[in-house]
Amino acid sequence: MTETDVSIREFRKNLRVLEREVELSMTSEAGCCGVTFAQCHLLLEVERSGHTSVTELASILELDKSTLSRTVDTAHRAGLIDRTVDPTSRRQQVISLTEKGRETAATINGQCDASYTRLFDFIPGDEHQMVVRAVALLADAMRQKRRNPESACCADKSYV
Repeated sequence: MTETDVSIREFRKNLRVLEREVELSMTSEAGCCGVTFAQCHLLLEVERSGHTSVTELASILELDKSTLSRTVDTAHRAGLIDRTVDPTSRRQQVISLTEKGRETAATINGQCDASYTRLFDFIPGDEHQMVVRAVALLADAMRQKRRNPESACCADKSYV
């Protein structure tokens, strides 16, 4: 094995640990606010944008419109979001947070900010920005890889 192969294996091992930890963390953070993981992402994105359409949200969250519509429906029934007809395009709905939705988003943000502040307590202060930048680079690279059909996992059998 080359040094590069060893580095990639070490990266993959650490990424598996990170995946498990992130999944456990995200599940507990969303769950403690009384919403699902999908609703959590929906609420935070609507909060960020102020108001948006299901089509815009599907694009931003990179979800199928029908999948997102089900999440929007459950969030609406729970009183977290309002849906109104877009006056400029009657075929589209404008999605915005209700007061309960704003309160829930604020709770999620507060709890997650506190949780990640505690996480950063375990990272030396002079390395905080490096971690922030590394996570951004990794997220962007993973998004680009996913969008590129030629880079699908195990698609190239020459590695076998």
